[in-house]
Amino acid sequence: MSDRSRAAALWCCIGAGFATLVDSAVIAYTAPAVSADIARTASEVQWFLAAYSLTFGLGLVPAGRLGDAYGRRGPLLAGLGLFLIGALLSAFTPGMALLVTGRLVQGLGAGVISAQVLGLIQDHYVGSERLRALGLYTASGAAAAMVGPLLAGGALLVLEERIAWRVILLLPAPFITATLWIAWRYLPREHRTRTARVPLDMPGIVLLGALVVTATLPAIDPGLPPGAVAAAAVAIALLGGGLVWWERRYHRTGRMPLFAPALMRSRGFVAGNVVALLWFGSLLASGTAATIYLLQELRIPALMLALVLIPSSLARLIAARYNSRVFARFGAGTVSLGIAAEAIGLGALAVCAALIDGWAFALVFAGLQLVLGVSSGLTEPAIRALTLNHAPGDMAGVAASFLQLTQRLSATFMVALATGLLIAGGVSADSLRQVLVVCAALMAVSMLVSCLPAFRAPSRG
Repeated sequence: MSDRSRAAALWCCIGAGFATLVDSAVIAYTAPAVSADIARTASEVQWFLAAYSLTFGLGLVPAGRLGDAYGRRGPLLAGLGLFLIGALLSAFTPGMALLVTGRLVQGLGAGVISAQVLGLIQDHYVGSERLRALGLYTASGAAAAMVGPLLAGGALLVLEERIAWRVILLLPAPFITATLWIAWRYLPREHRTRTARVPLDMPGIVLLGALVVTATLPAIDPGLPPGAVAAAAVAIALLGGGLVWWERRYHRTGRMPLFAPALMRSRGFVAGNVVALLWFGSLLASGTAATIYLLQELRIPALMLALVLIPSSLARLIAARYNSRVFARFGAGTVSLGIAAEAIGLGALAVCAALIDGWAFALVFAGLQLVLGVSSGLTEPAIRALTLNHAPGDMAGVAASFLQLTQRLSATFMVALATGLLIAGGVSADSLRQVLVVCAALMAVSMLVSCLPAFRAPSRG
């Protein structure tokens, strides 16, 4: 690939990452308005917040395999188109059913996009260049986390709530459109000849999706009767057993299953996925719950909340920019130290939720977010680089997609669990504290796993 094409690929990665992460940064700001406008129950709001991550995760692996087989350009353009259609459907929906459907379509598009983004980075960058490219991708997320809430807060300030949340859902659309044009105009076509059909393992993906949805149901509705909970437990056991049976059968046919054996045999790769899923799910769930609490219970204006969080977004942006230098000095210890700082920060926030409220809590939240911003800016690229470097070189797209799959399915469950704990009995300081304690505990487990020799061992990459 020429230097111009590599530059175009990197700009596509940054633009697509920024657009999809703007959506993630603003979705919590819409929850109170959606709840007041068209939602009839708390569970509808929870599905609205969790649906995106579900299809995001399930779309990653087949999209990654298609990109590995036929090139990244076509799937990237398809993913950008799906994301744009989902955003439009969500913004102009008359009711919750179409809103959740739009979020499912949008999440599927984001999954297809993300598989190609990480695949492009894996394909065209190695060593320190790869870490820097991942750092730029992380930096685009930090920029999105700063710009998105400001735009969302401005929309909620100047527009009626029933209009503002729809405008907020459209915020990624211009960036997606621009990235679509760059990819169409400058990303070269790739010709990768494949004589055999690409194995997508759709039954495995369907079984995994059904398993995640079934496991999420008790979190969506904590008030389920004992009989329904027992039925869900039986269904989870049957789906889990069915998934294991199918994956083994699929592998015996000579095709690559969803849980690719070459990846599952790598202890470093498996450990990295455990670190990533616990870290990402806890971070996203705690941030979503805290934002809803500040907006809905403490009545902090959305624009003011966005302004007080700017320092943390800038800190994450700067930390991501210099992560390669920090990693060069501290190695895998960067991950353990960063996650430990985040676990302590969430624990401290849980204590503060019990002691203070109002603007005082908002300012403490902003200060702790500054610590979390630095930590995540350093941690995220290092987790990705360490985990993906344990994967075989010819499985770049599959490995990157599987890593994102575990994170997004974790986010589906954790966001549903966190919002269920937060709003089931009414948003309050006590319910927020429960969420933060759970997230801090899971973050601590992630830190312990990151200390395992398998994760820290020199990789094959």
